[in-house]
Amino acid sequence: MRATFVNINRLEENRRCGMPKYHFNARLDMEIIETFERAHGIVFPESYKQFMAGFNGGMILEEPDSYYTDMTDWEPDGPKWSSFYFFSLDELEEEYIKLRSESTMLSHNFKGVFPLLPICNTPKQETIMLVSQKGILKESPVFISNDVKDMGTYVQIADDFDDFLGTIIDHDGFPKIVVDERNPLMSLYLYENKVSIIATKKETDAEVIVRTTALIKTDPQHAWNYAERGNALERDGQYKLALNDFNRAIELDTSHPFFYYCRGSLFLNYGSARKALIDLDIAVKLEPQDSLYLSTRAFCFLQLGKLQEALNDCNMVLEHDRMYKSALLTRCSVYRAMGEQDKANADAELLEEIY
Repeated sequence: MRATFVNINRLEENRRCGMPKYHFNARLDMEIIETFERAHGIVFPESYKQFMAGFNGGMILEEPDSYYTDMTDWEPDGPKWSSFYFFSLDELEEEYIKLRSESTMLSHNFKGVFPLLPICNTPKQETIMLVSQKGILKESPVFISNDVKDMGTYVQIADDFDDFLGTIIDHDGFPKIVVDERNPLMSLYLYENKVSIIATKKETDAEVIVRTTALIKTDPQHAWNYAERGNALERDGQYKLALNDFNRAIELDTSHPFFYYCRGSLFLNYGSARKALIDLDIAVKLEPQDSLYLSTRAFCFLQLGKLQEALNDCNMVLEHDRMYKSALLTRCSVYRAMGEQDKANADAELLEEIY
């Protein structure tokens, strides 16, 4: 049973009363919201999730609708820019992806589930932010900054989203937010709740499958989602389903070598080396210098008894990177199959030295 939040109920009552300055969107199915969460690996704070289910973003205008008539003729988004505007789920996704791709707020080399959720813009073009509740029991506070990319400037302005929504309603959509430097910083909240540790925790294959399945549901034409899910399915032993995903990725994008590599590797490990060679040839043709594709094709040649071709691919890789492990392993096996024991031993010694 979901919790009840006072200010979400107040907003619903005001909307029912037909208050003319209230411009909020239609209700959003909870399954859509939860699919979004699974797709991006985040968890919305419960009060915000209920707000999105009931209103899917919106704003309280400062003036009656008639005031904005001329403005919207030449600037349709004018009311949004001059209000505390809560993003719809589609807009939030756009802002979230942009922030995730451009931001170095957490670290320059951050690789994980981006946990910061931009939910609202102010009339001063400040960004209001929540933190994903994944792995955290208490609801996220609400933070604000005039520099969306600088985490050090984010300060807390409300204990949780329902509290912030109450401030919005109490001031007819336009609260006077005073950013006090004595307020808690977002960086402190992230540290105390180990948010970065949670966000960078390696996903299990089951978690990858859940996330990519949700991504495919929201964007069924994105080839990378099928390839990522296919690799997780392969690691999980679901080879037929993995093959279906690799096939679909190639259907959607015939020009990307990685998708042929994925399918070729699946054939090589669990099917036919001859079928694998067809895909690996395509991958190498599309990206001739790639060490992964070349070394995998070399191993495929070895399985087919094509020793000279395998040796050629290994040498091509090792000319650029003499310590590339898979190429060294394959070349060692090729030399042994060719009866070149001294060369095989030299590669074996190099492998022991490196690894």
